[in-house]
Amino acid sequence: MGVATGVAVRGATRVAARVTWPNVRWGPVATPPFSEVFITDPHALHDDVYFGAPEPEESEREVVEVTSPAAVARLADRPDIIKVKGRYAVVNTDRTPHDAMIEDLLFIRGALDAGGIAYLLVRGNDRRPVIAVDWRRRRELREVLVAACRDEPFYSMTVDAKKKTALLVSDGALAVGGKARIFRLYRPRVEPVGGLTYGSSGGVQLELWSWEDDNLILPIENSLTRRTLPVVEAVRGTVNRYGLEWPTIENMFADHATDIDFDIDLVFSWVDGNSPAYRAARALQAQGVVVGEGDDSDARFLQIDELKYALRSVYMFAPWVRHIFIATDSDRPAWLAEHPSVTLVRGEDHFLDPSVLPTHNSQAVESQLQHIEGLSEHFLYSNDDMFLGRPVGPDMFFSPGGVTKFIEASTRIGLGDNHLDRSGFENAARVNRTLLYERFGRITTRHLEHCATPLRRSVLLEMEREFAAEYAATAASRFRAKDNISVTNSLYHYYALLTGRAVTQENAKVKYVDTTLVSGLASLDQLLKKRSHDFFCLNDSSFPEVSPDERNLRVTQFLERYFPVAAPWEK
Repeated sequence: MGVATGVAVRGATRVAARVTWPNVRWGPVATPPFSEVFITDPHALHDDVYFGAPEPEESEREVVEVTSPAAVARLADRPDIIKVKGRYAVVNTDRTPHDAMIEDLLFIRGALDAGGIAYLLVRGNDRRPVIAVDWRRRRELREVLVAACRDEPFYSMTVDAKKKTALLVSDGALAVGGKARIFRLYRPRVEPVGGLTYGSSGGVQLELWSWEDDNLILPIENSLTRRTLPVVEAVRGTVNRYGLEWPTIENMFADHATDIDFDIDLVFSWVDGNSPAYRAARALQAQGVVVGEGDDSDARFLQIDELKYALRSVYMFAPWVRHIFIATDSDRPAWLAEHPSVTLVRGEDHFLDPSVLPTHNSQAVESQLQHIEGLSEHFLYSNDDMFLGRPVGPDMFFSPGGVTKFIEASTRIGLGDNHLDRSGFENAARVNRTLLYERFGRITTRHLEHCATPLRRSVLLEMEREFAAEYAATAASRFRAKDNISVTNSLYHYYALLTGRAVTQENAKVKYVDTTLVSGLASLDQLLKKRSHDFFCLNDSSFPEVSPDERNLRVTQFLERYFPVAAPWEK
């Protein structure tokens, strides 16, 4: 299988001579010990991130073959391996889906290097890492992998077969038949408390490539090439990924037009409503203040460490986030350590007019986010009751050109104007609607979903200039007032939509749960079992059906099971 040479592009290195792939031998490369990749690791930010979701707890797509007695004997004494639904799995307490995939990828590379099997690293259609090996070396490949996986619960699922059969590699085979050319290799991982499972969806793809005359024949197209590729066009190069240099085809890992390569930060707003000092100050400043329906409810301010789990959801499911900012004037949470990935931002550091502080109005805080020092142009904003439910990519929120994508809810804003009896949320939607109608002659009709939302600093600064009086009045409102705007929900998004800098996101799956209702708490079991939503919000209404103690216990238990992997910034 001839692989030619050519001119290098970004991320690839020019090779000095034509190489015939079947005869290439890359010497054994020592695979370094696995190390945690933090969100701010610059290497992680520029590596390809595969966004495969954890496996649903209730089912597996593949059929697992019976394990041989010899393999059972080898694995039975490993304390870190358990058997779940007919297959062996590594007990996992600290690996994110991305971590687990990289660990398996490096293991397979180490086995191929040690066995003298030549390979190429390929970018799959879904950004999954793919290792390509010469079809003529398939028997050697099988022998090398079987030997390397002798004491490991690696499974091989045949992708190019109607029946998705998974075999324990150490039993001696990668597939049931001899014609398979696409395999998914993975070690199942199970978190023992909440049942979080990583399976074949996060596996490493192994493909057998062959050639006929002067063409490479691939079993499936990848992100760059068709299934048939002229050998002269397959220019070999190298690429640095996951801390190592890999052989590849030139341009395979060049930035695509559809890639998103700009920095994306995330801002949370948070308040410790349990703090006696905060509660006393809020009560004192609230004297004589008239607020809307439900805006003075304790449920809006009390917290049960939801922020810890919201940050865990980012660590587990969005490793591409560059930095996390927490906008708060509360003390640092007891569980949050000093860490380079997380910065607490005080009001006096990002309010244009610090004299209006302190504030107990989230809409005021949201109106000043664009002034956070060091914040990237493109960022996400979220509350501590909003969570990522499974791995998502930056393309959920942005286009490659930086256009933001927002998620409309099915809930209509409704008729009527803002007035004192409405909640601050409903009032702000109406104030937003009026401003946008006056500016564009268009009426907004729908609320937005309760989930992380994308923003651009430059657009926010432009809006602040255009609606200067409304911004200033909202920032100065220590409590929600009937004339406040809500920048993040939804003034920014419709303003950006009507000026060509936002579009609606139609493919997100979002779940809203009112955890103060009996039905809301009852829905948590299914939410955990299926793990099928991109986002979910665990809100607490101002008119509860269940006691605070019951709600707090059930929600905390759920969050600990859904997000069992502690983030590196936790004490």
